[in-house]
Amino acid sequence: MPRTVFSTSRTAEFLDRQALQSQTGQSHDRFGDVVIKELLDNALDAAESARVAPEIGLTVSSSDGVARVCVSDNGPGIPAAVIERILDSTRNVSDKESLRSPTRGMQGNAFKPLLGIPYALRVTESVVIEAHGIRHEIALSTDPSSELAIRHTKTLPPAPLARR
Repeated sequence: MPRTVFSTSRTAEFLDRQALQSQTGQSHDRFGDVVIKELLDNALDAAESARVAPEIGLTVSSSDGVARVCVSDNGPGIPAAVIERILDSTRNVSDKESLRSPTRGMQGNAFKPLLGIPYALRVTESVVIEAHGIRHEIALSTDPSSELAIRHTKTLPPAPLARR
C-alpha cells in the first residue's frame, strides 16, 4: 500500500495542549503557573531593558471557572509592530533570543504560547495587551481546515477610573 505524505501547519504547536505541554515543560493543569511566570519574566525584562527598577503589579481573579491574570509594569510597553510580528506563527519573535536561560526567557518566544494556552484550555476570551495607547484584543482559533485564525482588534484602552 502506498504511503500518504501529509503536511501539517506548525501553527498548531501553539494551540495544541500536548504541544504546549512540550514547549513549556509543564502539564496543562500548570498552564496558569506558566502564564504568570512568563508574564512576570517579560515584565522584568522590560524594566531591565529600560534600565529602571522594576515596578510590577500582579492580580489573579477567577470566575466561571476561568482564571484571569493581569500584569502591569513600568517598562516601555510592547510596540504595536512587535505585537503584529508576534502574531506571525511562522517566525520566532524575541529581543532575548541569545539570552535564554533556564530561569528567565527559557522559551525565547513566550508570547506565542501565552496566546495559545487559552485556546488549548477552551477559554474563548481574548488575551488583552495594553501598550502605547492601544488596547489589543487577540483570540486564536482554527478554521475548518485546521489553519490558524487570528482575531486581533485594536481600540483605545478604557479611561482609568477617577480617584476620589
